[in-house]
Amino acid sequence: MRKILYSSLIACAFLFSACDSSGQIDSSVITKNKIKEKEFVAQNFTLVTVDEKFIPVTSTKEGLDFDEFKGKKAVLIDIFATWCPPCIESLPMLKELKEKYKDEFEIVSVLFQDDISVEDMKAFIEKHDINYPITMGDENARFADEFNVKKVPEMFLFSKEGKFVNNFVGKTTKEKLENFIEMAIRN
Repeated sequence: MRKILYSSLIACAFLFSACDSSGQIDSSVITKNKIKEKEFVAQNFTLVTVDEKFIPVTSTKEGLDFDEFKGKKAVLIDIFATWCPPCIESLPMLKELKEKYKDEFEIVSVLFQDDISVEDMKAFIEKHDINYPITMGDENARFADEFNVKKVPEMFLFSKEGKFVNNFVGKTTKEKLENFIEMAIRN
């Protein structure tokens, strides 16, 4: 009986976990899925991908405007780290969703609190066969601050028009994420 209880507690801890650089897990990683009101401060960012492409983005009161994707694709911002187990576990799911909705959906991964070289990041991308852009650099920290990110993984979904739809903290199921993606594509 104790063994079953202990196993259940460990499973729950992993189910509701997210990573931070200190390795501590606390109750703040468990949040409601839907943020009723999220207001952003208007500012400009230029995210830089591993292959040195620029992704200009402007935060607006209602969400984010991506010059490249506005009116064309819903965008999922995936704030992650290579040292975070739930982040790595979500890679196959994100890759699959990106492929399934490729004409109407984009993922932009933002590397967070991760001291990794560009060469090692390229090897990580190749190893996991990642099919969406990953950004690195100083601008990532400022961008994550806009979202008040403290732990990873944390994802933010925006409609084709750049309006905030939902955020996901910690491990997220494919079904849940896909339902919101379909909603972001339609709206």
